[in-house]
Amino acid sequence: MQSNEQNKVRSIDVEVLEGLALCGPKNTSKVAAKLNMPNATLRRRINHLRSQFSLFLQGNIYHTNIGLRKVAVFAESKPGYEELLYECLKCNDYWLYLSQCVGSPKCLAVYGIPAGREKEFEGFLEKLQQIDSMCSVKFYFSTCFQNVNVTSTWFDNTSEEWTFSWDSWLKEAIMNKKELPYTLKDPDDYPQRADWIDIMILKELEKNCAIKLKDIARMLGISLQRVKYHIDNHITKEKMFEGPQILADHFKGLSPDTYFFRFVFSNYDNLAKFASSLLDKPFVRTVGKVYGRNQLLVQVYLPRQQLRNLVQALSKLVRAGFLNTYEYVIQDMAKAQRDTIPYQLFKENKWLYDHAAHLEKLQSTVNRFLKAA
Repeated sequence: MQSNEQNKVRSIDVEVLEGLALCGPKNTSKVAAKLNMPNATLRRRINHLRSQFSLFLQGNIYHTNIGLRKVAVFAESKPGYEELLYECLKCNDYWLYLSQCVGSPKCLAVYGIPAGREKEFEGFLEKLQQIDSMCSVKFYFSTCFQNVNVTSTWFDNTSEEWTFSWDSWLKEAIMNKKELPYTLKDPDDYPQRADWIDIMILKELEKNCAIKLKDIARMLGISLQRVKYHIDNHITKEKMFEGPQILADHFKGLSPDTYFFRFVFSNYDNLAKFASSLLDKPFVRTVGKVYGRNQLLVQVYLPRQQLRNLVQALSKLVRAGFLNTYEYVIQDMAKAQRDTIPYQLFKENKWLYDHAAHLEKLQSTVNRFLKAA
């Protein structure tokens, strides 16, 4: 039987998660100094978080500045064809995230498609919807998704328990006047600012943002100095990389679930206030804005018994006229996948998009499934 220490995070773990997000997982000495903690103790806590709380040190790319445009897709199939839908959504090579859902819709997918290929992508979704076993497809072009790392905002160090201050959050959401980060603002365009080395570095940082630069240099067969040059003068200067994404099951022991919400507002000011209030909350994973609309897409990670409290808080915002409406799906995280940017399709400093190949792969996937069935 696991001890309480293994079943739930302690204050020291929350401090480590917060420090890793603030200083970056590469700078463990800086994290240790900030926490007034010996390096050996920090390493032990990180290993503990890896083994007991599924800690992942990933990276977030700002896809807008490498010429990719985000799209969130909600797709429905007939009963019995959920697996086919899941595989069909992978037939477009630019998928970044995919999850089956409990209830309806059956699947959620996020793509990063080359700017200028929107009509062809919509054609791919139309073809998907025409398959007999499919029902409906909804899609929303969006900004990039702002990652929200764990903070100690709602953690009580005395009791070493999470607190859920829904009433104070409501006041904050209504009164907030913070400026939205650039990641949640509609971009004017989608400039492709990367070269091949930039894309390869970004791919590695996306998988593991704690990776050593010398290891990237060895993978690419180039010098360490050249890697540093690209990071400083391309990736950082041109804002291609948003920062670290520190993922952990920090609500372990509280029966957490993962949800994907769409919030609809009547005006931009309310959207901005609401979005700003989410950026330091432990129940939020990522936030994105639907392009050209006063709508947010938010992934929520929350103890199951707290969902009712969140819904009650949202209902108050609706009755107050602050929020128009909202909807959500429950994600099946056992059937969730994340992929890196499709670096294999980056040739001569541009993205290759083969619409015909996507349609052919789609039809082939359907044929194989039906034959096996």
